[in-house]
Amino acid sequence: MKLENLFLIFTLFLAIACEKEVIITPDPPLLIGPENNNSCTSETIITSQKSQVNFRWQAALNADEYELVIRDIQTNSDIQLNTFRTFSPVVLDRGKQYSWWVISKYNADQTFSKSRIWTFYLEGPQKSSHFPFPANLLNPKSNEQISLNDGKYIFIWESTDLDEDIIEYDFYLGADPDELTLLAERLSLNSIELSLNPNQFYYWKVITRDSEGNVSSSTVNGFKTSF
Repeated sequence: MKLENLFLIFTLFLAIACEKEVIITPDPPLLIGPENNNSCTSETIITSQKSQVNFRWQAALNADEYELVIRDIQTNSDIQLNTFRTFSPVVLDRGKQYSWWVISKYNADQTFSKSRIWTFYLEGPQKSSHFPFPANLLNPKSNEQISLNDGKYIFIWESTDLDEDIIEYDFYLGADPDELTLLAERLSLNSIELSLNPNQFYYWKVITRDSEGNVSSSTVNGFKTSF
């Protein structure tokens, strides 16, 4: 065999051996209903205490199956269901507030993607005071690096309540997500300006309270200040 043919074969062998394996990750599902920050309108009342809620989402590219996660916001307990379909009826307790999301999975590479988290209120047999939805932390965003203005930064969040009776917020901040410090309480505005140290990691959350004393807590988000 000619030397140039041997060289060509050797080159092709190296090209095949060095070719990187392509890892496929599915797209995150797009949620359809129950709608975010709203009372559920897609339920079927079964008893005075139970309703069937129809969860729906769009098909995600490269997804083999889905995991639906429903969380009781008051008890922080989860319901987890696996399905190959893009909808799932689930029986839930009435008169409660829930959050939910969907995880798309590609089984061959064991990869997954998570949708956005939506919340809703499932009406009970008697309309009572609704809990405020957990505050949505706007600025700073999760895992964002921020610049300070004269050593200060303005935190901003938004919140929703079906009764529209939110009256105040408590603001927590700290360097450890498990040991946050209450820095301001009974805030009437959904923003606060604080002095921060440069080049430091921080974590924050907001507690929302309505006129009936109902309370909800946001997620804990982390960020870093620049030099």
